[in-house]
Amino acid sequence: MDNMTADIALPAVQKPIVAARDLKKIYCTDAARIHALNGVDVSIMPGEHCAILGTSGSGKSTLLSLLAGLERPTSGRIYIMRRPIHAMTEKEMVDFRLHNIGFVFQSFNLMSMMTAVENVAMPLMFQGVPKAVREARAERLLRKMGLAKQLASRPSQMSGGQQQRVSIARALISQPEIIFADEPTGNLDSATSRQIMDLMTEAADRRGATLIFVTHDEDHTAYADRVLHIRDGIVDRVETRTRNAGVSTSRDPAHEHQNPEETASCAKH
Repeated sequence: MDNMTADIALPAVQKPIVAARDLKKIYCTDAARIHALNGVDVSIMPGEHCAILGTSGSGKSTLLSLLAGLERPTSGRIYIMRRPIHAMTEKEMVDFRLHNIGFVFQSFNLMSMMTAVENVAMPLMFQGVPKAVREARAERLLRKMGLAKQLASRPSQMSGGQQQRVSIARALISQPEIIFADEPTGNLDSATSRQIMDLMTEAADRRGATLIFVTHDEDHTAYADRVLHIRDGIVDRVETRTRNAGVSTSRDPAHEHQNPEETASCAKH
């Protein structure tokens, strides 16, 4: 190698912010062992918007819950920000989620006796942020979400779209590196669904956060850079898109990975 070549600085290789290897999940019932995931490999890059698309029962929500650390895999490895969350204790996992992950639920999961401001401020309360500081931050975020008139409203006093905006604000309040969303528009009409998807993806972009969302709606994949098509507990196709343009290429991961024999024990459900 000559001196000129030796002096050229090579670009750093970007590492995935979320990675899973040979991920399996088995639920046991009295009647059967249900293989929800059957050896899934996933790599998601920082700042990427990734959709997990599949029909009911395909394993898409199970995959999201495992990647977010809400459930334990039966076997396999999960890394977030190069940390092995599959090996964390429950206490370590709770602390890690609190500071690095935001989650948007389909059913909103708001506290019924709390106001919008109090619901959004809750993660900061668990972080020990003083009440006045956390509620001021929550109020500013809610105003940006178009909820200036609902600051003191409880969930029962808000529409479904307003409640989901509160849920998104709660997911963003800690400025997480990663936002997970499980069917975030599943309980909303089509017009409100588009507003929520616009809001969530724009908020993630402003913060440079990685967004991973589950959907059964093909139209929502327009908000993604990549789409993981999941069927019968496996990712059978990965589609790369130009976001909001519908341009895509796809590949079949079955040609790249073979699953070893199942040796893991049952996970209780």
